[in-house]
Amino acid sequence: MSSMPLGLSDGLVELSRLLKDYEHEPKVLDPEDARTFRAILRELRLRARSLENEVSRHRWNAAARAERESRKAAGEAVLAEISRPGSNIALFPVIPRPFSDGRPGGQA
Repeated sequence: MSSMPLGLSDGLVELSRLLKDYEHEPKVLDPEDARTFRAILRELRLRARSLENEVSRHRWNAAARAERESRKAAGEAVLAEISRPGSNIALFPVIPRPFSDGRPGGQA
C-alpha cells in the first residue's frame, strides 16, 4: 500500500490561509484571486476523488473476499455432507452433452 497522501489536507490548509486575508475586513475578490481559488479547489476535488476511489476499491475488494470465503465455506459444507455415510445428498450423473462448433456439418 502506498504512503498516506496528505495533499488534500495540506491543500485545505493552504486554502484556509489564503482566505484568512478576507476574514478581517470586507474585500472584493479580484479575478486573479478567484482563478487561484478555483485552481486550488479543482486540485482538491481531484485529490478527494482519488481518495474516494481508493476507499471504494478497498471496500469492494473486502466485500468480494468475504463473499468468496462464505461461498467456499458453503461448498465445503456440502462436500462434507456428501462424504458422510448415510447422507441423503447424491451427485447427478455426468451425461454427455451435444457439442457444436458452430460450423456447418458440426455435431449438435
